[in-house]
Amino acid sequence: MPSPLRPFRNELLRKILHLLALVVPAGIYALDKPLALFVLIPLSATAAGADALRAKSARFAAFIGRAFGYMMRPGETPPVGGSIVLNGATWIALSATLLTLLFPVDLAAPGLASFMVADAAAAMAGMRFGRTRWPGTRRTVQGSVVFACAAWAILAPFGHIAWGTAALAALAGAAVEAANLPGNDNIRGPLAMTAVLWLAAG
Repeated sequence: MPSPLRPFRNELLRKILHLLALVVPAGIYALDKPLALFVLIPLSATAAGADALRAKSARFAAFIGRAFGYMMRPGETPPVGGSIVLNGATWIALSATLLTLLFPVDLAAPGLASFMVADAAAAMAGMRFGRTRWPGTRRTVQGSVVFACAAWAILAPFGHIAWGTAALAALAGAAVEAANLPGNDNIRGPLAMTAVLWLAAG
């Protein structure tokens, strides 16, 4: 019988991998927009291409499964020959590219970084301590509270972001992440948070 801690352990490994990807928003912050996009566009295309190949090639799908399968959710491992399904890392790359295209880098980078940290914290808290689910969703109130607190903690130290603006962006991210909305939360969450930062800055 599998250990009840195994899903939590696998999700923890998944979130650690996502947090290692904080090098992406750090790179956006350090580079100017053209250079950041010069890196991000090929990166996104390569990641999406790998997911497409995974859906068509049994050999490549088996390789990815051996390397990363234990961290993937069931919905991210479709049968070979089926629909193309993007994994979480690909969504993060696409999100980084979209944010860099739409917003100044000094807002896109903190918006993405705060979402990544908050999303990881909320997932872990929800799995371990979540008791009260939001109606019609798998998200928990406890996870949303942790999301908002973690997002604010990442945004607040940025000198060009007011604490009140950081709080509004954190709450917006928590609301969008918890809601049962269409699309992937790795796109809509950072987009909502960065949009709040941008609107407040204007």
